[in-house]
Amino acid sequence: MKKLFFIVAAMFVAVSFSACSDDDDNGGKAPTPEKWVKQIKYYFDGDYSETTNITYDSENRVKKIDDFWGVDYEFTYNGNSLTVKGRDEYEYIDEDMTFVCYVCKLNSDGYITEIEETGYETNGTDYYKLEYKNGYLQRVEKRYGDNNSRLGVTECKWSNGNLVESKYTDDDYRDDSHSYEVVKWSYSETATPINVNVAYLIRGVGDVPNILGRFGFCGRQSAKLVCEYDYTSYVDGIEDDSGHNSYGYTFNPDGTVKSMNRNGNSFLNLIY
Repeated sequence: MKKLFFIVAAMFVAVSFSACSDDDDNGGKAPTPEKWVKQIKYYFDGDYSETTNITYDSENRVKKIDDFWGVDYEFTYNGNSLTVKGRDEYEYIDEDMTFVCYVCKLNSDGYITEIEETGYETNGTDYYKLEYKNGYLQRVEKRYGDNNSRLGVTECKWSNGNLVESKYTDDDYRDDSHSYEVVKWSYSETATPINVNVAYLIRGVGDVPNILGRFGFCGRQSAKLVCEYDYTSYVDGIEDDSGHNSYGYTFNPDGTVKSMNRNGNSFLNLIY
């Protein structure tokens, strides 16, 4: 199996006026390990902030993530399998209990094709299947261990190497309940210069576990930096909610992203 670096195709900041094809390499080299994100600092209303720390092993694979929304994660690799265990940092549950565990199968590119999820928030085992085309995530199916009649499906549309639409459908045939959400993404002309998937920094993609999607385990990220997204959700065919967010960036002298803002307000800083 190819050495697993778990970084998606990316390139240094540049302005490009020509489109990339869906199966190219995003036009350049990925950042070196010295320029990988090692800390993410989030800003919330007022002065409150939260910091996530990322540790890599000697093979440049994600080893540990501390305080990802109050959960610490450890990554264990064994051939074409990956096990990710998360423990609640604040001990809202038993300190010896695993908050969540993902047992994953990897393809030759190091992307996850199957997930078994157990833990505090599941009742039984939830199963995921992920499908790719040229390294880009196309479809995710999630089946729930406590409800065999419930099926979650995420479908992704790509154009010029960018994720332009993700649709998440949640059908519970036992209760005859049907809901779905459509997210449409827009992009700047600036190439993606970091090893962390920006879509998951912003909101995530459908049912994909964020801890896995964010750090490159679920396919290549978009070639350009996200500047806007719009979402609309529906329940039984009736619009339930909608929203819009826009994003801006500042950059370090070497071209890596220094900070992001959301709707003009501080959102996060990245430390390398």
